[in-house]
Amino acid sequence: MANRSDLSAALDDFRESRETQEGSSGDGAGVQSARVSRYYDVVTPFYEFAWGSSFHFSPRRPGERLRDAHRRHEEGVARLLGLRPGMRVADVGCGVGGPLVAVARASAASVTGLNINGRQVAIAERLVRKAGLERTCGVVLGDFTDAPFDAGQFDAAYSFEAICHTKNTDLAFRELFRILRPSGEIAVVDWCLTERFDPSDAGHRDVRARIETGNATPDLQTTEDQLAAVRSAGFEVLSATDQAGECDPRTPWYGPLQGRDRSLSSLARSPRARRVTAALTRTLERFRILPAGTADASALLNIAADALVEGGELGIFTPSFLVHARKPA
Repeated sequence: MANRSDLSAALDDFRESRETQEGSSGDGAGVQSARVSRYYDVVTPFYEFAWGSSFHFSPRRPGERLRDAHRRHEEGVARLLGLRPGMRVADVGCGVGGPLVAVARASAASVTGLNINGRQVAIAERLVRKAGLERTCGVVLGDFTDAPFDAGQFDAAYSFEAICHTKNTDLAFRELFRILRPSGEIAVVDWCLTERFDPSDAGHRDVRARIETGNATPDLQTTEDQLAAVRSAGFEVLSATDQAGECDPRTPWYGPLQGRDRSLSSLARSPRARRVTAALTRTLERFRILPAGTADASALLNIAADALVEGGELGIFTPSFLVHARKPA
């Protein structure tokens, strides 16, 4: 957990970025990357409690536990890319390393994670060592819009819900194109607005704004815009699927955010548990047991979660738009 000064400073920075976001379209990629890193300084402990080591949503099957859905999802990406021993693979926006470890174990490929946040890099490095994968896998601190890799360094690359954190999607996909060898493939799972999103609908615009400001996703793309960015970078699109549509109706992707799952982390999302948590957190802050700003961070994530649920129920947002593409030979 961040200390008091770090957490408070990160929250102040994030509040400022939220207030200026509407008029900051000219900010460079580096400015946005710094904001995202500060955001994850705040939310990483909360994400670890709620999601374990895999910070992404997953399509669910009837009766399937969230962690099992995560593993199936991650291993499915490894199969989609045809990963195998000896291949060099980039995990772009690797979080704290859960997907990296799952993909590496499933494929025996050499996976290198890339992450803008130093604390998450340290956590991911520990997870790699714990899994016994340090000889073939690693994690690098860096920005995926200016990746610290050589051209053609990787045979394949994948990303789970990370590209949405940049304002320059075109640049992100151009970097992916650059670091892949000819005929290399990518599998990108990302947050997008669906064809149901109506920009003339004030309610839709409000949901979008709350998702963007509460999750440090400054400029959500439509699925069509995402595909256009992939093609503009030079990739050949092999397939594109909204995996949210694969969820069992009884277990939608946003179910954990509503407290539907029978787990401590999911139950904490129920309305009653939220009220209890808010009161307890502020009390613990007052006695300096928790860092200052913890309650504000929790409230921010509750707002963000509610917006995600609304977007899912309206069908105007998906966190799981999967694009599989190839760099031409």
